Amino acid sequence: MRIPPLLIIWLSIGCALVLQVMPMPLQLDVFRPNWLLLTVMYWCLALPHRFNVGSAWLCGILLDALWGAPIGINGVIFALVCSFVIKNFQRIRSYSIWQQAVIAGGISLVYQATSYFIQRALFDVSLIEGYYYSALTSIIFWPWLFFLLRKTRRHWQVA
Repeated sequence: MRIPPLLIIWLSIGCALVLQVMPMPLQLDVFRPNWLLLTVMYWCLALPHRFNVGSAWLCGILLDALWGAPIGINGVIFALVCSFVIKNFQRIRSYSIWQQAVIAGGISLVYQATSYFIQRALFDVSLIEGYYYSALTSIIFWPWLFFLLRKTRRHWQVA
């Protein structure tokens, strides 16, 4: 039985959403990688014709709904990240996996900074210690997520 390719993509997005909102001890929560952002980046790199800015925007809206954040903050940031990745997908694909990991960490850092400044403007939140640590763990987890999603994509022949 062949599973529709879009179902595979959205199941991986669903798993990333679960990992993104799964409870963790407070001491470890600052190290949580941006699972959804990394997954969106992978699909933008692997299938830019199938996973586009609108899909990334929808993922951000879903994350806003799960976090209880104002609807649209993550949607806009995810759409901007996706447009950057799709615009440069051929160049990023040609880099080694570790160079891609550094790019993923940089994008994660920009995502977090943008999210913080928007929330600071709207709600006057303060920056917690270790807020940017998750960008470092995103660098570490990118290769594993990349190879896992690539194996899944090839196994289910998602094209």
